[in-house]
Amino acid sequence: MLKFLREQLEKLLEKRANLKADLDEVLKAPTAEKRDLNADEAKVWTEKRDAIVKLDDEEIKPLQARIAELEDQAKREQAANELRAKYGAEKPDAPTERRTAGAQVNEPLTYQRGGPHSYFLDLARAQLRSDSGAADRLQRHAAELRVEMPAREKRREEAARRELRGLGDLSERARESAFERRTNPNRTDGQGGYFVPPLWLIDDYVDLPRYGRPTANLCRNMTLPGGTDSINMPKVATGTATGVQTADAGSVTSTDMTDATVSAPVRTIAGQQDVAIQLLDQSPIGFDEIVFSDLIADYNQRVDVQVLAGTGSNGQVTGILNVGSINSVTYTDASPTLPELYPPLAQAASKVYTGRKMPATAAVLLPSIWYWGTAQLDTTNRPLIVPPAVASNPMADQNGLGTEGPVGMLSIGLPAVLDGNLPSNLGTGTNESRVIVARFPDLYLWEGSMRTRVLQEVLSGTLQVRFQVYNYVAFMANRRPEAISVVSGTGVIPPAGY
Repeated sequence: MLKFLREQLEKLLEKRANLKADLDEVLKAPTAEKRDLNADEAKVWTEKRDAIVKLDDEEIKPLQARIAELEDQAKREQAANELRAKYGAEKPDAPTERRTAGAQVNEPLTYQRGGPHSYFLDLARAQLRSDSGAADRLQRHAAELRVEMPAREKRREEAARRELRGLGDLSERARESAFERRTNPNRTDGQGGYFVPPLWLIDDYVDLPRYGRPTANLCRNMTLPGGTDSINMPKVATGTATGVQTADAGSVTSTDMTDATVSAPVRTIAGQQDVAIQLLDQSPIGFDEIVFSDLIADYNQRVDVQVLAGTGSNGQVTGILNVGSINSVTYTDASPTLPELYPPLAQAASKVYTGRKMPATAAVLLPSIWYWGTAQLDTTNRPLIVPPAVASNPMADQNGLGTEGPVGMLSIGLPAVLDGNLPSNLGTGTNESRVIVARFPDLYLWEGSMRTRVLQEVLSGTLQVRFQVYNYVAFMANRRPEAISVVSGTGVIPPAGY
């Protein structure tokens, strides 16, 4: 995304340079003839000057601020990676370092990517058949993780606290009490069949097929520490005030600050699959890994759906579309067009800047709406959304990337991100979608470590094994509702045929 934004900035600077060249060209003739500008020349000069000012204020400066923000984040990540490398963090496929009686021995991990043994199959064989070889491998794996997992959890805990310290709107005391910890029997890890999967399986769970988690990835992603039941943050409700002292020894403006609390409960996302032991035994491929990967792919989609539209009840988080007091923009049109959709998008971005006092960072919309937009033409049959190399007056341009990142840039300076998980059954006709324009770093998403279980007792009578995965998440979108704008109405009904 940073590369994309830099390319956009370079194009804007090139556009500015062309305007400056046109401005200089207007001044050449009067200077050569030693006269002032005539009426036509003054009009052209004013238009070029105003275009440069508008380009600076409305496109270049906001884009520079966004790039600076991402560059700062990249520097923080680089520093964290350097510390991780310095203090011994291991790659998932690297040999583990076993420590015994003061000696250190480097050996390959029992379960590795493409290795001869399957972690889940060994779990099933050890439990169903009392397979001694599988049990031995599981014991070795457990011994390996007794070294790595405490260090890994310590790093996660430290990362969570570093991220918490980075939240500038919290006092030190508030940071210490932000995570609410409880002893709750419903939060304990599974008993009788709970194991930690190989690290390379855990670390590979993000990049998988299906609709992914583009909106969830736009938010500020943080580590959820263990033993946390809810996250509570104080929020300034009414601020202080300053004013001009009318005279020496006159009264000084004084307004008392008031505060409120924002809370995000920790929720559970889980799934399971029953598999016949014959399939695990006889399959020429690691079918158990396919099951695990598919469960994780669906987990990622569920997280994104929760971030977008969680109801806040029945164990769900409160998603963006259900946060109260957000900025609402309505676009009602029985026959919507791209030019008519554009003002509501600009209005949504303006409302974020007005309320949050900082610009929005992205616009999230359905793929069908975006690709419908790419098919819209002007009166001379030129596309209104064009490849970035085309010189024209587009409403947006596209980069053509087939990723979960931005697919283009709106001319108001916002990256366009596609998310197929956006609902399309809203509104009075239950056929509307929504467009979300927000400053996504203001939305906080915490996730824990993925957990797995293999259970055989409940299905032992049919020689089946149940694979389960689950994780804990917390989402705080109501921290700054003024940073969110939602465009609704009949104008954002998904176009037919797209």
